[in-house]
Amino acid sequence: MKRRDMIVDFPRPLAPLAALSACFLLGGVLGAAFGGLMSDACAQELADYLTAYLTLAREGGVTVEFWPVAWEQFRLLLAVILLGLTALGVAGIPVLFGVRGFLLAFSVAGLCRVFGAAGLVPGVFLFGLPAFFWAPILFLTGAQCLNGAWVLLRRLMLESREPLPFTPTYWGRLGLWGAAMMVCVMLEYLAAPVLLTAAAKLVL
Repeated sequence: MKRRDMIVDFPRPLAPLAALSACFLLGGVLGAAFGGLMSDACAQELADYLTAYLTLAREGGVTVEFWPVAWEQFRLLLAVILLGLTALGVAGIPVLFGVRGFLLAFSVAGLCRVFGAAGLVPGVFLFGLPAFFWAPILFLTGAQCLNGAWVLLRRLMLESREPLPFTPTYWGRLGLWGAAMMVCVMLEYLAAPVLLTAAAKLVL
């Protein structure tokens, strides 16, 4: 079989979004399953830690710093952008989305495992609300970068002269989405103390 027959066109723009959504959802299902199947010993250790942390937050003893919040949100975005500059991004970007979905669902499932159904509310406060803002930006960035990586893979495998996607428009969109992510970071940084206090009052 010729290499040209092995590498097909990647329809745009829905196919990259669908692929990343499937990976994110699969990671989320696995994260929720692992969180629910946590052993009693691990659940007790997590309960002790969360209880102490939320108690401190309720008393105003937890401070939220800007740069850790920014790093938490931008590290995945930067990894996606860098992978989009190589053919490895065809596999690497979906894996990153799967991991992100896993961690998000595992965090919420861990709260529910420790605090029961009441843990769902702080899970929504602490993880769901921020995700409402950063997820669209991450998916838009991921879809564009995955498409770019696919073009690079086609050029590599087919030895074609297909135009590279890294145009001024490509970089302009990434700059716009990076600025939007910074706004999300600012909102999360400002809201985090309030959300932590509210979560603590709901479960303690």
